[in-house]
Amino acid sequence: MSSRSGSILLFLLPLMLLPSAMSAQEGYITTYGHEIEKGEVEFMLMFDHTNPSVPDKEEGQREFLSQMPKIGFNPTDKLELEFMVEGFEEFGTGITRFTGFRFETRYRLVKKEIPLNPTIYFEYEGLSAETRFKMETSGWMNPPYAEEEEEADREKILESRLILSQNIKNWNVAFNWINELDTRSGYTAFGYSFGLMNKIHSHAKSEMFICPMHPEIISSVPGTCISCGMNLLKKGDNRHLQPGSFAFEFLGTAGDTKNAGIDFSRQEHYFQPSVMLHLKNNSMVVVGFAIGLTEASDDLVRIMWMKMF
Repeated sequence: MSSRSGSILLFLLPLMLLPSAMSAQEGYITTYGHEIEKGEVEFMLMFDHTNPSVPDKEEGQREFLSQMPKIGFNPTDKLELEFMVEGFEEFGTGITRFTGFRFETRYRLVKKEIPLNPTIYFEYEGLSAETRFKMETSGWMNPPYAEEEEEADREKILESRLILSQNIKNWNVAFNWINELDTRSGYTAFGYSFGLMNKIHSHAKSEMFICPMHPEIISSVPGTCISCGMNLLKKGDNRHLQPGSFAFEFLGTAGDTKNAGIDFSRQEHYFQPSVMLHLKNNSMVVVGFAIGLTEASDDLVRIMWMKMF
């Protein structure tokens, strides 16, 4: 890890020691699950410190810091809307770029909890070809075929995902199949993301109400279950709090419509552990590491700070 990455982590360490009693939030970096909370407004800052892959270093690319502010709103408990802008700064060269924007929406097909809770996701990306933020990976780093033409100055990509997600007690298991359609060439690149997350629970003295069918649905006030609509039942004074979570993700590419498949010598694949801690004032911090599993993969230190309204 570089000295710059260490400095960022030391800056965030005091914040990470402040617990909070926020409601459960998803703690993945790349993988999406099915949980959507109606009326939630979220502001997020995401930072990646990237150590480039061997091929990129050979072409002269240096370490860089990429940034992505994001704002999101959930108008219903089935629909999420988010808007992001992004850019990067390369260390040692002074190169700084604003690379574009992303607009995404996630829609949960069924409100109540069902097996695998199928959810769909769409994103439009209007980005410079210089973009460096890795929201996900897809396609080929080194295609096993001759490319027909030079890369365009701008990318206009329509990304879609099939999201399958299941809560099992304090655990969540999620799988995303990713398609990235280049709207100009018509080719689609494929990718995947698999996540396993544990929601760390503690207890506090407080009146609580839980759903008799979905014990993971907990509230400090009477009401109905957001999954099935049943009345919440009072269950004494011990209340579960979620001070944080830890997650493990695997993500990578699966070729494209020209040549689909897995080839570790030509593609990016990552193992991505992370930890999320709830802070005071309805905010959270996530620190993770994307560890490249192939020569074509980068190594990243990933930090996200979120504020909920």
